[in-house]
Amino acid sequence: MQNKVIIKHEENDSRFTFSFIYSFKNNSPGRQFNLCRELEESSVQFVQRLQTNVSKVITKHHKKKKDEDQKVCARFYSDKDRFVFEDIETAKDLIYFPGIKMNLNGTDYDLVINPPLVEEVKIAEPILSTTFVYPFKLKTKFSDCQKFEWFVKKEHKEKSERKKIRLDSPDESDWKKLGEGFLFIPKTECLGGQLRLDVTPMYKDISGDKVTALSTSVVEAGPDARATISRQFRTREFRKHPYIRVMSYNILADCYAKKYDIFPQCPPFALEIEYRVHLIVNELVNFKADVICLQENDRKVYDYDLYPVLSHLGYEGEFIKKGGEVDEGLSVFYRKDRLEKLESKGVVLCESLQEPRFGHIWEKIRTNEALVERMMLPTSAINIVSFQSKDNSGKFLVVGNTHLYHKPDANHVRLLQAEMCLTELQLQKKEILKKHPDAEVGILFCGDFNSRPASGVFKYCIEGKIEADYPDWSSSPGEEVKELTLQHRFSLGSACGTPKYTNY
Repeated sequence: MQNKVIIKHEENDSRFTFSFIYSFKNNSPGRQFNLCRELEESSVQFVQRLQTNVSKVITKHHKKKKDEDQKVCARFYSDKDRFVFEDIETAKDLIYFPGIKMNLNGTDYDLVINPPLVEEVKIAEPILSTTFVYPFKLKTKFSDCQKFEWFVKKEHKEKSERKKIRLDSPDESDWKKLGEGFLFIPKTECLGGQLRLDVTPMYKDISGDKVTALSTSVVEAGPDARATISRQFRTREFRKHPYIRVMSYNILADCYAKKYDIFPQCPPFALEIEYRVHLIVNELVNFKADVICLQENDRKVYDYDLYPVLSHLGYEGEFIKKGGEVDEGLSVFYRKDRLEKLESKGVVLCESLQEPRFGHIWEKIRTNEALVERMMLPTSAINIVSFQSKDNSGKFLVVGNTHLYHKPDANHVRLLQAEMCLTELQLQKKEILKKHPDAEVGILFCGDFNSRPASGVFKYCIEGKIEADYPDWSSSPGEEVKELTLQHRFSLGSACGTPKYTNY
């Protein structure tokens, strides 16, 4: 940004920003000035405002030293075209004049409109060896791609409070370059070292100013990854047509993890989302799935960690919030080179219970006040995404991702919720067949069902029918579901069978 004026002007916006760094004393990095002005402001008024703003800062500085006030002179000129300031009517005419430059008290500046910019970037921390580290809260402007460079510095002050991005270049002799790319894995030789990330924004063949972010902590030893590595041994490559790999994962929302009494066997540090998210990213990336369904996905984790990382690896994502006040929900990621998204929607089950498509349920439970009240308590939802295969245009896939009610005495509630989900999936399949009568439409029903293999939910999904006298309908006294037989038309099977354990 040195000797440049950065002008940001969004299309159809009547205002623009005018930013530059000016040094009014020797050996000073300078002071950044930012003006936000109207395009239709007169050129004379704009220059006067510019000079006034700089003059105020300089005068304040010199008064402290009891120096005389200094005048500020801003002059605009162009080397490419005949330029007469008196002929320039507005600020817009001035900043868009071909080859326009500014001289401020003897310092020349090039005016650059909408260059690629990095407005914010941090390094995701804590930094663990053998796990991915990546840019955090990266915010760019006028940039379609970026270059990422990673460095390590062995000597690090533990109490570094640097959180702002750096525009000046660090002393390169203190740093060793480790690699490039959005994702980076620090090796064991980086232990105890501070990390540095350089981000260069680009747009087509134009490169913007490089911005540097420094970690506020050092590289720590990551957990023993041998179990993870052994699980991922068979997923070193993506599957190819006609196969797809699907991953479903409840990643434990931060608001629930903080209730430490729920997980007494786990040390508090290992429950912190800042620690866990790095391990989660490792799992998601290394299993190389074509479709990823996540439950208990915090919105902040989706926005700042999972979506940025997975989008850089060729995925697109859909997130829906559950009902209630908690800011967590369901997300579906998919590989853009395998699947084309047709439609996505989210349904909060309790909010839709009385809608006509669920009339067969509502008619049987509406007179049971205790049951209706119980059905309105859970904030469960289903995230439905429809796809068309990019390998075979005649094949379609409807993915449903849900998280059913968790209470132990609520088998009846989960059965009703499962029926609602299957109803939604059936309706979505019908919509596809209306538009594509000869299509082959597959159903993928994923989620955390909070159900065991002997439960009514599993039986219903696999066998396609639940009789009115099934025991699960009476799992909670006073909330019995009576005279309701369920039946669906899908031919579903468990993709992973019924393993003895699903967690460890």
